[in-house]
Amino acid sequence: MVSSELNNGEAVKTIMDKVKRHDIKYVRLIVIDPNGAPRAMLIPEYQVRESLEVGIAFDGSSIPGFAEVNRSDLNLHPDPTTFLVPMWETPGIALMFCYVSNPDGTTFAGDPRGLLKRTVDELEKKGYGFNTGPELEYMYVLDNEGEVAPFGKGGYFDAPPLDPTEDVKLETLMCLEAAGFQIDRVHHEAAQGQQEINFRYSDALKTADNFMLYKLAVKTIAKKHGTTATFMPKPFWGVNGSGCHIHQSIIDLDTGKNIFSDPDTEHGLSETAIHYIGGLLKHAAAMSMIVTPLVNSYKRLVPHYEAPVYVAWGYANRSAIVRVPLAPGEKNTVTRLEYRHPDPSCNPYLASVILLKAGWEGVDKKIEPIQDIQENIYELSKTQLKDYGVTFLPENLGEAVEFFEEDESMKGMLGDFLFSNLIELKQEEYESYMDYTGIEWAASRPQITPWEYERYLTRA
Repeated sequence: MVSSELNNGEAVKTIMDKVKRHDIKYVRLIVIDPNGAPRAMLIPEYQVRESLEVGIAFDGSSIPGFAEVNRSDLNLHPDPTTFLVPMWETPGIALMFCYVSNPDGTTFAGDPRGLLKRTVDELEKKGYGFNTGPELEYMYVLDNEGEVAPFGKGGYFDAPPLDPTEDVKLETLMCLEAAGFQIDRVHHEAAQGQQEINFRYSDALKTADNFMLYKLAVKTIAKKHGTTATFMPKPFWGVNGSGCHIHQSIIDLDTGKNIFSDPDTEHGLSETAIHYIGGLLKHAAAMSMIVTPLVNSYKRLVPHYEAPVYVAWGYANRSAIVRVPLAPGEKNTVTRLEYRHPDPSCNPYLASVILLKAGWEGVDKKIEPIQDIQENIYELSKTQLKDYGVTFLPENLGEAVEFFEEDESMKGMLGDFLFSNLIELKQEEYESYMDYTGIEWAASRPQITPWEYERYLTRA
């Protein structure tokens, strides 16, 4: 039973003490839907104890991909470990992330956060922990009744006054640090208005929660400053899109050893890591539907804008889908794999599940990847690509759905419920876009349509 697993008497008392100490009037309970969007309800402080002890009922049929109308009753269960009083919220409001159960208390199969929790728990039973660190890029834009333009003229590493977003970024940084984030670095990215705030890696579930908090903070604070922060992968054609490279490492929980590290090899990468890469590359095309889930995502995945197109890997090679960073520092700490395929519109819980399970399949089956590539892959000829054994990512969301559906491992990784519901959601999305444009994908790709701005600008 979900509630009894989470909230014993001590946990409930701890939360109620925090509610009183911080003078909390309302708590925002957050559920993550299959598309990766935060769905929430506010409850008054006098309902908090009941929500912790037995859960709160809600209508699952009103959330796309959750439940049918004839099986609509679901319950949410706050996770007390996620209690937070965020500075970007109205004073007197706290929040907690939730798990979802069926009316009988059993786990709801369509809950992305619950699926990630079960996945990392299974890995921990094997003695390992999964750490992730995303690099979420986003853009500040001005939206004047559908006329969208970048906010500022800055480019890579530019400082004020070319980057006019200093005030909004500083407030964002202070709010994130107050929420427990450890900030690594902050800078203007390549495109006008494009920013990147990197925060410290953690275990996969904590990182996925931080991913959601980060987006909420960035968007909320931007609105206060009269601009819009968008995580839409490609708001403007002809410039770099926004990516979300996900760094990954796996730790032996008994010894603390990073199993991707082997100081005796040329670049410090273990055989386990090589096989993990083999699993990632094997399933990369199918994983597209999860890690690049929007129609607009495939307008980012074009050559020459530092977005991956080819399924390949290399050391320090940013033209490959998997980069092995050659970072300074103690190898057990810094050795990791960077998966450059995802964008910031992805569901971080499902992305983490699919990356771990694809990589672990490579470890279990000792899948050998193609040879690492050190050249700029964008500049290789078709013959050279073929000689290396390089394959291609899907060109659009429709193709991504096909690859996902045809990969026999995907259903096992996500479960029947999410597998089928995600296919239905993404097929409908792609067909809606194609109906809107009325032309072939190749013809509509080099433009950002009003359909995309309406659907993704503020909701991605």
